[in-house]
Amino acid sequence: MFSTKSLLVGLFLLCFAISSSGQTTVKEGDYTIYYQGSTVTVSFDKAVSIDASDAFTGKDISIHATDLNRYVLEDVTPAAIIKLHYQYLDGKATVFKTSYIATASLSTGTINVYFNHPVNTAFAQTQNAVNLGNTLDDMLISYINACTTTLDIAIYNSDSPSGTTGIAGAINAAYNRGVQVRVIYDGSTSSAMIPLLNSGIPTLASPTGVNYGIMHNKFVVFDAAVSDANIPVVWTGSTNWTVAQIDGPDKNSAIVIQDQALALGYKIEFEEMWGSNTLTPNATLSKFGPFKTDNTPHSYVIGGKVVNSYFSPSDGANSKIITAINSANSDVSVATMLITRSDISTALINKFNSGVTNVNIVLDSQNPASNQLSTLQSGLGTNHVVSYTGSGIMHHKFMVVDNFNSASDPQVLVGSHNWSTSAETKNDENMLIVHDANIANQYYQAFAYLFQLAGGTLSTTSTTLNRDDLVLYPNPTTGLVYFSSRESSELEGSTISVYDVLGTRILEKHSDHLTTEVVDLSGQASGVYLVRVSVGGKEGFYKVVRF
Repeated sequence: MFSTKSLLVGLFLLCFAISSSGQTTVKEGDYTIYYQGSTVTVSFDKAVSIDASDAFTGKDISIHATDLNRYVLEDVTPAAIIKLHYQYLDGKATVFKTSYIATASLSTGTINVYFNHPVNTAFAQTQNAVNLGNTLDDMLISYINACTTTLDIAIYNSDSPSGTTGIAGAINAAYNRGVQVRVIYDGSTSSAMIPLLNSGIPTLASPTGVNYGIMHNKFVVFDAAVSDANIPVVWTGSTNWTVAQIDGPDKNSAIVIQDQALALGYKIEFEEMWGSNTLTPNATLSKFGPFKTDNTPHSYVIGGKVVNSYFSPSDGANSKIITAINSANSDVSVATMLITRSDISTALINKFNSGVTNVNIVLDSQNPASNQLSTLQSGLGTNHVVSYTGSGIMHHKFMVVDNFNSASDPQVLVGSHNWSTSAETKNDENMLIVHDANIANQYYQAFAYLFQLAGGTLSTTSTTLNRDDLVLYPNPTTGLVYFSSRESSELEGSTISVYDVLGTRILEKHSDHLTTEVVDLSGQASGVYLVRVSVGGKEGFYKVVRF
């Protein structure tokens, strides 16, 4: 239960809130994590027996139990990756579970997003999205040139003009100045860059065969373990390092996050495939595809924002896509190369039918025969689902949820993970969910360009209810909340809907003419509620605290 001081930020497989006292709360799986300063507290849903250790060193971490459900991790350092080993004490479970959490970093938490195609800044809310055009590789090279200690690369397909220029030239230059470089690439794809690398750079091709899919990652981890927390960086996204993917005509993006804990999480994933924590890969111990384990944290507090991280196929990324769809309160915008899973298309159609009709999708026209294009067009309408037929491939794999609803949980889901069964069950993939209105809106600007380019129609006219039109009081409340139009003017045709933290609508009121309406929460539990007010085709979103 959220305290009355908490600000409801959102809901995704996890619920999280940032309180006025600076505490960040993350609900994940069997437990809730409370971050406040250097203190990390883990509260389980049921009584457990537990121990904790550092994921890298194995060193035990001291735990102080406040009761059988709640544990304080003592003497933890910033950007630590902690392994939790626990067992329920209810007499039903006989096996121990393993999970991983990350403490907050002392990093800047800066997040930069780059596109290689135009964006529609008419939809910018805070910051214009950045179109680098055919210079996306130059941005990557600038990060490689700034690398000082370690450079871990997992890339599906790659090319470079030569071993002295382009991306290969930058990697070789980093190696020559003493940076420890490791490279994993897909074993079934012709990566023209790999032979251009210095022969001293260790590389590993992913295994091939019926048990494996493709090593489809496109991530780089820079300086993960350096002492200065403001240096480690993760680069990821949808962009392969080929001419068509970087320079175009293929449509792609990269997201770059400065955070040490996230960099260490990606380092764990890299070394699981690498098979060791040294410069030499161990093919015997390396794990790819369905043989990998769920061994990384899924929630990070980065610059005050919650960022979720999932790797495929070990972490059930497909279910996180569906949960993100289900969390939408006002709008869903999808730009993904393909959707071949019926459970995803069903979730999108169900969300549309539930009343969230601002659902828009752009897919690439080169989808395989099992794509869900016709199903989605039938369920949502052809004006909501369009097919990109322009030059190149619309190669994105992102979704923006609640871009138009700052009172909800604006978020963007992005990465290499295609919305397919192969990505879910065999391929090596990565996916991030960034819970931040600014970052989500930058992706929405890219979506708007692509959706309109494919023939879709979006309105730049605000559909948001002007806050000056409506007053609600008291807030916080012990039960009754009054909604009044300002200056006694009537608002035509209003609907007031109230949702709990699980996104369940608990009550709804309709009025032909709204002057003053009262909503009674006295029968509801204490906590934070989201209220949606719809008036004349516009919507306003408000948070109400019930004591």
